[in-house]
Amino acid sequence: VSCNLPTGLGKTSVVAIWLIALANRLERVPQRLVYVVNRRTVVDQTTEEVHEYRRRIAELGEDDLLKRQLGSLAISTLRGQFADNREWSTDPSHPAVIVGTVDMIGSRMMFSGYGVGFKAKPLHAGLLGQDVLLVHDEAHLEPAFQELLIAIQKEQERCREFRNFRVMELSATSRSGGEVFGLTADEKNGKVNEVRKRIEAQKAARLHTLDDEKKLADHIADYALKFNDSGRAVLVFARKVEDVENVLKKLPKGQTQQLTGTLRGLERDHMADPRKETGCPIFARFLKPPKPDASQNERWKIEPKPGTVYLVCTSAGEVGVNISADHLVCDLSTFDSMVQRFGRVNRFGDRDDTEIHIVHPAKFEEKHELDQRRKKTLELIRQLKGDASPKALGNLKLENRLAAFAPPPTILP
Repeated sequence: VSCNLPTGLGKTSVVAIWLIALANRLERVPQRLVYVVNRRTVVDQTTEEVHEYRRRIAELGEDDLLKRQLGSLAISTLRGQFADNREWSTDPSHPAVIVGTVDMIGSRMMFSGYGVGFKAKPLHAGLLGQDVLLVHDEAHLEPAFQELLIAIQKEQERCREFRNFRVMELSATSRSGGEVFGLTADEKNGKVNEVRKRIEAQKAARLHTLDDEKKLADHIADYALKFNDSGRAVLVFARKVEDVENVLKKLPKGQTQQLTGTLRGLERDHMADPRKETGCPIFARFLKPPKPDASQNERWKIEPKPGTVYLVCTSAGEVGVNISADHLVCDLSTFDSMVQRFGRVNRFGDRDDTEIHIVHPAKFEEKHELDQRRKKTLELIRQLKGDASPKALGNLKLENRLAAFAPPPTILP
């Protein structure tokens, strides 16, 4: 099953829905939910959200169904530099939510968990592979892992295993051709206010042709600098690290923050968390501020930097953190990548003046498959006629969108 919803519409609520279903149909719904995503920050965010669910359940009356059925809910986080609290594996009869990264969950499912003793490996594999709903968030980023999960599910069905193992992929850019859960007709037609605000968020897309690709960084920087007196938060994307570094050299010092895959995961986590002194004031401008009645743990310890700020990223900024920029300047990537980029600007539909500037090459290499995918992406963006809202993107023909996705990697049987 694929849950294919536009970015920013709260796909992680699947955890809350599973909790309600489990309380009402304990004999039919898988006892454990395993939530897997390849972004450490999202692992932590999801863990915090589940802890909030458990806190709310604990406040219910003793006669409440959720309290009776889920009062012993176990919550465990499996990721690097994070100790396993073992709540999930101590008592298999308790419902549990296990949140973790692809490597930590995947290795255990394949009987080779990192740091797991010889005798415990089958136990971990069994608890993660039986009586489980496994939710794979941002599944398009890890197609090989998704194929592995589907293969495990099919093999268990073939062998008629005694408890269900079910896989659900979450993605705004799904490659799946199977059963898909998406927006309802009323939501697509704008009859639900909160959904309409997000899927019809105004984003004016403008294309700029580049004759000399060696000058890509110069052109991106020039368009970004047009917002220098705007006082806005400007997001900049480039596919190559060297282009990101060259763009940074041309932007005003003290107003920029870099986000690339070369940053260690822990550094990215600290930068993206304004509740800690290690948080970045520039990065904070791209985050939704806490509500006035926020708890002490949710309040920010750093002040966002005023004036115009720039967050300059490679694909490391395309998914994971819930950022929203006022404007976007970028080069041309494949369609799945561009959808993620567009989803990081005016994410909540609060602005009506958002601009997206896309610098694209004049020619594409005929023999280069990636270039041909980018060419098809450019054709699709032209079809948008300047409207880069999630609704406009979703109205493009599915087969054309899939043809413009990044080429899938070679996946061994």
